[in-house]
Amino acid sequence: MLRLVKCELTKLKRKKFVMFVILGAFLFPFLFTMLALKGSLGNVRVFDKLFVGIIGYGQIWMLPLVLGIVATILFFMERDYDTLKNLRTIPISTLRIVTSKLIVLFIFGFIFSTASAGSSIIGGLLLGGINDVLYKFEVGAITGLLLTAGTLPIVIAIVFFNRSYIISIIIVLFYDVFNFALILGGFQSRIPIIKLLYGIFPSPIINRWHWNVFVSPSLYYYSELAPFMLPLSQVVITIAIMAILSYIAIVQIYRKREV
Repeated sequence: MLRLVKCELTKLKRKKFVMFVILGAFLFPFLFTMLALKGSLGNVRVFDKLFVGIIGYGQIWMLPLVLGIVATILFFMERDYDTLKNLRTIPISTLRIVTSKLIVLFIFGFIFSTASAGSSIIGGLLLGGINDVLYKFEVGAITGLLLTAGTLPIVIAIVFFNRSYIISIIIVLFYDVFNFALILGGFQSRIPIIKLLYGIFPSPIINRWHWNVFVSPSLYYYSELAPFMLPLSQVVITIAIMAILSYIAIVQIYRKREV
């Protein structure tokens, strides 16, 4: 399995997009840091506000989009270079091929999330002070892993359609935008289906855990958000179930491509 993961990483090195992934981790931190330096985030606990902006909004918006594009590259490479038949003659099982690709996806998610947390620390230093560094790295890493697991449902669509990069990216973008739209307005919606999706889609429930972590009881709007806050355990269980079912579906769909 380790050799397969190394092979997938080696193939990705040929893609210039890898560098853009790393640079993308610094995009939102840079923008939020500029706002903070101009005083747009206020003066009280400005580093905490910066971190919430970067991890709570920037990472939740950017990471699924980035991972969806990386997943498209990973699962389309054998089709583009017609190498799937060669892998099957070794032979290598479908389960191992899919697992290695998803491990690479989680590696990218972890790199992106830790880079985002690290860049927020750098921004905090520019602003004059930081606090709870280890805890913030922990929150950033957990968020990254949860978002990566929450991206697996869209990988099902990528593997199933297997048409073109453009179609896959459109699907990824729609999924990402819909998740983010649920974050912004899902808790206020009275539509039953929206309430249901707000309770199971990955980005909204991760955001509800973030409220539990970042929103202080002393804030005036805490009582309004409190009923919607979720503990980490509930978020992990929900996303884990979603990820396991998605993993099984991806393996089955990918196996049919070999026939």
